[in-house]
Amino acid sequence: MSHVLHEGAKSSRIDVVFDVYKETSIKDAERVKRGADTGIQFKNIASGHKIQQWRKLLSSPSNKTSLTKFLVEDWKGSKQRQKLKDKVLHVTCEQFCFKITQEQWDEAKELESSQEEADTRLLLHALHAAESGKYKAIVITAEDTDVLVLCLGVSNNIHCPMYQKCGTKNRLRFIDITKLRRLLGDRVSDALIGMHSFTGCDTVSSFAGRGKMTILKQMKSNETYQEAFSELGRSWEVSTDLFQKLKEITCHMYLPSTNTREVNQLRYQLFCARRGEVESSQLPPCEDCLFMHVLRANYQAAIWRKCLQSHPSVPDPKDYGWTTDPDGKLVIQWMRGSPAPEAVLQLLSCQCVRSCKLPHCTCLSNGLKCTDMCRPQTCNNQPSEHDEEMEVELMDSDDGDD
Repeated sequence: MSHVLHEGAKSSRIDVVFDVYKETSIKDAERVKRGADTGIQFKNIASGHKIQQWRKLLSSPSNKTSLTKFLVEDWKGSKQRQKLKDKVLHVTCEQFCFKITQEQWDEAKELESSQEEADTRLLLHALHAAESGKYKAIVITAEDTDVLVLCLGVSNNIHCPMYQKCGTKNRLRFIDITKLRRLLGDRVSDALIGMHSFTGCDTVSSFAGRGKMTILKQMKSNETYQEAFSELGRSWEVSTDLFQKLKEITCHMYLPSTNTREVNQLRYQLFCARRGEVESSQLPPCEDCLFMHVLRANYQAAIWRKCLQSHPSVPDPKDYGWTTDPDGKLVIQWMRGSPAPEAVLQLLSCQCVRSCKLPHCTCLSNGLKCTDMCRPQTCNNQPSEHDEEMEVELMDSDDGDD
């Protein structure tokens, strides 16, 4: 509470917005990468607990949920409420929101939300504060780039001066969101959400060696970029026209001077131009991989664009570039087809020594089964008898069709 009051020392209203950690989330892949399943699990968090390793504690989503519940319950108590004096505190806990004053606490029904990310939900709170007409300005304290992009993208719907507070104690900055949007212009500002999701964020992969600033500079002067990124996330479906524009943009990302609008054709041209001496990261993704990437980017952008809705209708991500692993967790579906002809895949091999494990095994990293060419012959990634039977059946079926 002391930290919250310090941050909002000059404010009459303070909103604290926490993330919601759902069992199935498009952030699953990022959480596994950060070691979310390796932390110490706390079933109950109570006052007096001495935490020695905060990093391990906070690596677990369930621990974060327990900590959020503990803090909210503590702040609702009489002892903590007395510290508020004349301030009003709004704090979220899962889908609920509570309004806390020195005298009492109540549920803030109008701020209940099914949104998962604090980055989006805090803008719902900003809109609520602006519509009350009680405040001269709104200050959002956040270091995240996502928040800046979202603020610029929706600030025209929040009729109150907005600032983002960021930086360290010695280098504190207040970014004037209203002024920055005016400088960028409405068209560029509206396109930022689509550009940010397409070029990479927590839930969508980025293009190796292709930074956001290069794309942003192009977008400022190129109407095709502005139209494509403004359209991204407006609908849950990706139109043929939008995908064609994004293919053209991708081609220019890898070769600005090209007239080619097809990524598969550009991959072939670059491969031939360098006589095969080229790393895969230097080539644009194939059309199949790019389409799956666009589905994920569009899905994330659509969620961001609905940040001012309390209960946005969000479809199942499994239809938009994700799938589930054997444990039921969402994982990225990189492509729909095979990465190469079957005859070529049988010649691939990993160089694992004892066992095949991520992230070192190249077969696992690319979603492939190990072959007879691989060094270990008894790893868990070998094709099963069922897989081999299916392959034989498919071959027999093909012979019969002839």
